[in-house]
Amino acid sequence: MFEEERFTTAMLGRANCSLKPDKKLLNSKFEQYKYTSGREHEITYKKLKHKPHRTKPPDSDFSYQMSRTSCLFNHLIVPPKGGKYYYITHNEEEHSYILVDALTDTELAQFSNQEKLIFNVSAVWIGSETLALCIGTYLYLLSLTPTSTKQTSEQKLDFHCLLLGSFERDETAHLVLCYRTDNVFVHQIVKQNDSGKFEVTASIRQSGIARFVTVRGDTLTMISEGKLLVPEPEPEEPEKPGEVTVPVPREREEEKNYTWTQTMEDVDVSIELPSGILKSDLTIEIGHDSLEVRTKGGQELFKSKLFSKVEPKESTWHMSTDKKRVEVVLTKYQEAHNWANLVDTPHYDPAGNLLGEISDLSEEELRGMMRRMESLNEYTSDKVDKSPLYTPHPELEECDELDGQQVLLSSFSLDPVKQHSLVELSPGTLLFSDTDRGFVVSHSVDACYYEVERDVCPPWQHASTFHAFNMVQATKTQKKYIVTDPGRKYAAIVDITRHVYIYSSTGEESTHGKLLVMTLDNSDDSEILGVFPRTESIVLLTEKYLITIKFSL
Repeated sequence: MFEEERFTTAMLGRANCSLKPDKKLLNSKFEQYKYTSGREHEITYKKLKHKPHRTKPPDSDFSYQMSRTSCLFNHLIVPPKGGKYYYITHNEEEHSYILVDALTDTELAQFSNQEKLIFNVSAVWIGSETLALCIGTYLYLLSLTPTSTKQTSEQKLDFHCLLLGSFERDETAHLVLCYRTDNVFVHQIVKQNDSGKFEVTASIRQSGIARFVTVRGDTLTMISEGKLLVPEPEPEEPEKPGEVTVPVPREREEEKNYTWTQTMEDVDVSIELPSGILKSDLTIEIGHDSLEVRTKGGQELFKSKLFSKVEPKESTWHMSTDKKRVEVVLTKYQEAHNWANLVDTPHYDPAGNLLGEISDLSEEELRGMMRRMESLNEYTSDKVDKSPLYTPHPELEECDELDGQQVLLSSFSLDPVKQHSLVELSPGTLLFSDTDRGFVVSHSVDACYYEVERDVCPPWQHASTFHAFNMVQATKTQKKYIVTDPGRKYAAIVDITRHVYIYSSTGEESTHGKLLVMTLDNSDDSEILGVFPRTESIVLLTEKYLITIKFSL
């Protein structure tokens, strides 16, 4: 079942679109946020009968990415309509896993652990009353109604899988799952056949695990780390006698005669020179968005439009000591703007830049933004005790090595699976995903919420903005979960030191946001394993309690 195959999935060679925010949803007047002590809230604790199982990858499947995914996994299972809260507990004596109603402590279903090992446990909903559970190498389907719970399917898998998403298409249930083999993460789309079993319809191989998966209409949207691995092409058929094949010439990629580096303020370009060239032989023209280097004899050494604007009068150049290169120092027009390339690339996604796509701002607006960033620094230090009740997971510290990986935002058409949109996000751009509804990326000091829609291309649209939230979350170095409520009125950060931060940037014309900070009871020193946001409350799952926090913003 789900054997390793090379499904042919058409992939794009490079990014073909961008992730630009809607400027109407940005607020240039926003200055800062205000800290509040969190007095306007009520916390209730409901003691759990069982200890929730904390998923972790088996030793045979260990990887930093899989470990980080397991550490950050949301173990609180909530149906789409809400109102119920479930979790999985592990009975070590009977070697079984049990689905438990967190509100009533009712044991709803039990699954035998035939291999007597502790596994990954993941769950997704199919519709409103069907729960898909993946426990180790077994896939279960449960029918959960207000009056009954019934197991409807059990299927043995060949790999330890994680369920990442589900959708219904043509009245048929589909699942998106992931497993790791030979240092490759395989994301498979499987559909339920007439006999109730799931079979593979497509496979997407990547060097990293998907962090967001959703399907709208006939489009699959996925955010993943690393790069897509294109399947090997099918072998060409031998030529038939009498046929003559004319080879199609390919354009040779010009070898670059330059290298470049950057700092927060400058871009340094080093260009190779032909032998015998003196400084007096060079003509160098630095424009606001262009650079041209040529000899007085007319030989062109470099000529291109630059990735972003520079300050020509503050830029300089000189010959290297060995007279073999010319060194050009370009002063950035926008300080702290991270260039993705030296030359202009029409398909680059600007959302990952520290200041984002602000090239259309006037100098006065730009300086105002820099002043707001400086003022925000006064409000970003935590004003609560930072003495942790326990140390962070070592897996999370090791996984920090992956933060420099590229993140890909892709959309695929289904039947057959073919990639039609690709955005390359800078490391650290993706802040969090909102179940299967949308995702949040950084833009300057803000956080932009993109909702995934159907029947549009690309399928993601900028829907709202959490002003200054990027600055807020950046200071919470021990954060574990970041979520937003269904109406996107607030964003919540839950950290491993048992602090909950509720952030709201109220109104499009508001100049200040509000940060509510709450600390859970120190008598419960257990780990937070899950979170579910509601309109005016947030529900947390720990190893001992189901906690409900009601608050007013």
